[in-house]
Amino acid sequence: MPSIAPSRPRPLLLIVGALSALIGVAALAWPAATLATIAVLFGLHLVIVGALRLLVALRGPALPRALRWFVGVLGAVVLVAGVVAIASPGAGLVLLVTVVGIGWIVDGIAGLFGGMPDAAIAPRGLLIATCVLSIAAGILVLALPGAAIAAVLAVGAAFLIAVGLLLVLVGVLAGRRRD
Repeated sequence: MPSIAPSRPRPLLLIVGALSALIGVAALAWPAATLATIAVLFGLHLVIVGALRLLVALRGPALPRALRWFVGVLGAVVLVAGVVAIASPGAGLVLLVTVVGIGWIVDGIAGLFGGMPDAAIAPRGLLIATCVLSIAAGILVLALPGAAIAAVLAVGAAFLIAVGLLLVLVGVLAGRRRD
């Protein structure tokens, strides 16, 4: 099978690596601007998804009436949440953290009450511990949303810097190999 990778990846590795590292540094240097940008992008996503839900509700004659109403109301709520996130990025971040926290709690509870894989796949105690950890993390995120946002920003920025520097190193080493 032929490779789809560029035949001369070195410049691309150097550019992507440098940009990744710079974005990570910028995220650490200007956390408020970074978080506001994330909130606005999240809000834009919600507006698009909400509008699509409303379109499905209005143009989905094959859907049962009750389901059309549900999808329409859900679409309107999601659309409004998106507008709020764009208009007030701080509220958008709180919304995002709330969704993540609730999602982890619901996932952990679902796992404990029947949504757990078969014990043949992994030890049951380990699966239970995973569910409990998910619930605890969700509660922690909901209780300390500011700390959760700061931690995600710090870890994400550190990841971008590390990956960026590694890509630059790979690009430099790729250049030495060809010479």
